[in-house]
Parts: sequence; structure tokens; C-alpha cells
Amino acid sequence: MGAVLAFDNVNFQVRVNGVPYQDGSTWVYEVYVADGHAGSYIPAEYMMPGRQVGRIGSAYEEYSDEADIINYQTPFKMRNSLTTLRLTYDITGDAYSTVLAIQLTDPATGKKSYLWADYQYWKALREWKKREESFLLFSHSNRNADGTYSLKGTNGRPVPISAGLFEQIAPANVRYYTTLTTELLEDYLFDLSYNILGTNERKFVALTGEMGIREFDRILKEKAASFQVIDTKFITGSGQELTLGGQFTTYKMVNGIELSVKRCALFDNMEMFRTLHPVSGKPLMSYTFLFVDLGQRDGQANVVKVCRKGREFVQWCTGGSVIPSGYGNSITTLRSNSRDGYQVHFLGEEGIMLRNPLSCGILYCDAEDSETMSL
Repeated sequence: MGAVLAFDNVNFQVRVNGVPYQDGSTWVYEVYVADGHAGSYIPAEYMMPGRQVGRIGSAYEEYSDEADIINYQTPFKMRNSLTTLRLTYDITGDAYSTVLAIQLTDPATGKKSYLWADYQYWKALREWKKREESFLLFSHSNRNADGTYSLKGTNGRPVPISAGLFEQIAPANVRYYTTLTTELLEDYLFDLSYNILGTNERKFVALTGEMGIREFDRILKEKAASFQVIDTKFITGSGQELTLGGQFTTYKMVNGIELSVKRCALFDNMEMFRTLHPVSGKPLMSYTFLFVDLGQRDGQANVVKVCRKGREFVQWCTGGSVIPSGYGNSITTLRSNSRDGYQVHFLGEEGIMLRNPLSCGILYCDAEDSETMSL
């Protein structure tokens, strides 16, 4: 009651009088032209089916007990699940004591070792992280609408697979390009920002491959070429020692929109992505831009890795003649099996959550044609 509504042309306005009533499957609102003149009217073109109205405010007489209302709604609510990831590797009793010819350094801890067992452990950790990263990005949910899972494991229990980051992006924000331009990026990021992000929140990070970074640098250099720029960055040195170089990684656009590109090595993996660009021969995935809003939503990070408490990364061994701390040298040494070696097991129960899928997006390169090469 009392709401002032505007038609597709905001200059034509009406005021709602009284409460709506139901007529069959529709609701009827009694409205009057807002200026109150007897000769005023709303053009018929704004009254046709498919036209829309929007509330611009409300207006009431003195001493009224009526008031406009606020409608609360949740446009969507998504549910995801956690997935149990596992990895196992073996060390034989002989390999436990085998010495490598070259000393290796653990990049995380700085620890140095000549032992084969340490090398296997570090290698397994690296492989675990690679598989974890690819899973959190590209996995597809297998959860049914009723919350059940059709996929079963060897013991008959369900195997839940969670939705990765790519699957959680709003479908309306997934687009394709053939030739990247600054205008395309500006229009796309403005669409992502429009009515969603405030002017102080429009800083995007785009994950892409080697070719995506090269294309990004190319279009910015082409744009800079149209300006009269005094170069102090790309040409350095003097005399016979001049150096030409430099690469654009950030683009500040209008309306406070800022984009920085970061390389995701996984996008360049030719074993995983075998569809190649018809000209460069590099994976089409390397040209993909994954726009991630890394801001805060209601005081919480927009992109979150979610893990079961205490189960983010569990590791243990099943020992035979040897365990990581050494060989068994007594008949009272209790081990789980009679193998000459041991097994190491990794387990994690985790997933990824995107709080606002409307503020993230994907630009795929659509350069595939009859000349596309494949491995």
C-alpha cells in the first residue's frame, strides 16, 4: 500500500492504493496515476504483457496508519559436500637404506637428505598437492537432487564428489572469446561488477595459463601504443648494453575496476588438456581466464577451502620390516604385516566453497575449428 511504481519509462508513475487481492492465479493491484490529475494516463505501450514496473519509493497522506513493506528473499542456496581424497606409496626395506648420488633439499623445510625414502616422501607430497589442486578446481558434483549418491564404492558405500570451483561459477558469467581485446575485458568485468560489487570491491584476480598471460600483455601493449608514452620501464641500459623487456600484469579500468593476472600452471598441463589452439598448438585451457573475487562477503572470505576438522591432511604408515623411524630389531617388535618395507597413506576430507558465484566468472577461448590439432 502506498508504493510508488515506475514503468519502463521512469517518467510515468503510479501509486498503489489498498491491498492486492487474488483473482484466480494472479494478484490484482489497484493503482492511480501518481500526479493525481484526472486527465493523466499511462501510455498503452507500457501496459503490454511482458512490460515491467519497479518500486521507486512510497508516499502517504498525513495521519495515515499505512506503510510500505520490505520483502526479504533468498534467490538461491547451494549445497556442496566434502570429498575424501587418498594416496598411498610403498618403500621397500632395501630402498629405505638406499643413498642417492645427489643430495636433495626439501623446498618447504630446507631439510637436506641423500636418502631414497625422503625423496619418495617429498615426491608423494608434491603429487598430493597437484591432485588436490586439480580436484578443487575441476571436479563435478555427483550429488542427486534428493541428497543421495548413485556412485558406490567397492564396499557398497556411496562415493560423494564435491563441486569444484569451475562448476560453482554462475552459468550467466561463463562466456567465450576468439580474439581477446581490452574492450571485451572491460565490458565483461563491468557486467560482473554491475549491481553486485561496490566501487571499492572491484579488484579482480584472473587465473590463466602462459598463453593467457601473453595475450593479456599483447592487448595492453597494443592499447599503450595509441598513447604518447615516455618510456622509462621497457628500455633500460645504454650504449651497447640496451635491454628491451617488460610485461603487463595489471590493468586499471574505468569505474574502479582493476584486473591482475596470475599464472596457474595447471592450465598449461598438456596431459590433462589435450584440445589445442589451432594456431599456437598450445592447450586451449592455457587461454582460459578464471576471474576470482577474493574479497570479503559479510566479513568472511569469498573463496574458502573447507575441511572436516582434524581431517584436512591425515598421514600414517603400515609397517613391515621397517617404518620411517627405523628397522625392527627384536622379536617383540610388533608390526602390521610381514612385508620387507612399509606403506605410507595420505587422506584428506575437503572441498571448496564460493560464497558469491555471481561475482566470479570464466572466459574460455573458443578458437576450435576443423584445423584444431590434438595429441
